[in-house]
Amino acid sequence: MVERRPDYYTSFHCLGGACPDTCCRDWSVVPDEDALADYAAAPSPLRERISQDLATDEDGDVCFRLDEQGLCALLTPDGLCAIQRDWGEAHLCGHCAAYPRFTEEFGCLTETALAVSCPEAARLLLEAPQFALAETDDGRNDPPFDGVDPDLLAALEQSRARILTLLNDGEGTIWEKLRTMLSRAKALETFLIPSDCRREYPFPPPPFPDLFRASAIWLFNLLAELDPLRPDWPELLKARAAQLSALSPADYLRLRADYERANPRWERQLTNLACYLVFRHWHKAVNDDDIYGRAALVCAACTVLYHLSLFQPGEEAALWTRFSREIEHDENNLADLIWALSEPDALPDPL
Repeated sequence: MVERRPDYYTSFHCLGGACPDTCCRDWSVVPDEDALADYAAAPSPLRERISQDLATDEDGDVCFRLDEQGLCALLTPDGLCAIQRDWGEAHLCGHCAAYPRFTEEFGCLTETALAVSCPEAARLLLEAPQFALAETDDGRNDPPFDGVDPDLLAALEQSRARILTLLNDGEGTIWEKLRTMLSRAKALETFLIPSDCRREYPFPPPPFPDLFRASAIWLFNLLAELDPLRPDWPELLKARAAQLSALSPADYLRLRADYERANPRWERQLTNLACYLVFRHWHKAVNDDDIYGRAALVCAACTVLYHLSLFQPGEEAALWTRFSREIEHDENNLADLIWALSEPDALPDPL
């Protein structure tokens, strides 16, 4: 079996109470059965507090209760989980102990990474000299899981490796390389997926300045219509769409030039983000054959986060975190975005 992870993975350490945006917020965490049994044996008075702070959600699952601010009821004023602080990290439930680590398994392949919904994981990715992978192979020739097409997985493996090389080392701007990635994804899907099982996807046109801005405005408005985790997210997107719309072409180009001059690593940062998204999402096409849609997701994320950063320079990691929490961690939002990006003539005409 092959095991793979980004090379900065082992550098991660939870910031605890110093984290600028706690993960103990917004998400209704459902403890596993072993954790619930463990909580019943917690020392008093922690045991009573845990019991009071468990609730049943609309699906009938037992979860940690959130307060009016969306914070987990077990979060203490010093920013630490009461279970971890008063009893030890070993007693965290599986979800809380694993985050921001996520693992994808395909039988013959296991891949682990750090979700950029975590501010510290986003910082590590932002500051990495390059997105690189560390790999181990135990020499066993394990087959893919049942239901995973081995030929499709092998093609995704080969194509993703080439895409990561293109993004990291290819010639041209990040936007030109993303355009090439889209073309390759379309060609790969046409070659691998039977015509009666694939959709007809558009080719987004190249990002000439005015069209690039129009695409960003369209994406802002699209994302603002998805189900938000926090209400200030769609408000931010709509405000930025209005600001972009109000700029003259000259002012738009000046804004971009000023940002890129002030942040000389902007293209490497976006390249690292694109590589992370490709690493995390590319192989999921084994489940639905949607290769092009996932390539379009990477392009959309880079376009959105670049344009948000124009107005919030220096806050790139925080913006990546917000996008990831709102999109990557919501299966419905992620699926809806991929679907919308795959619609014919989805992107607007030039201004």
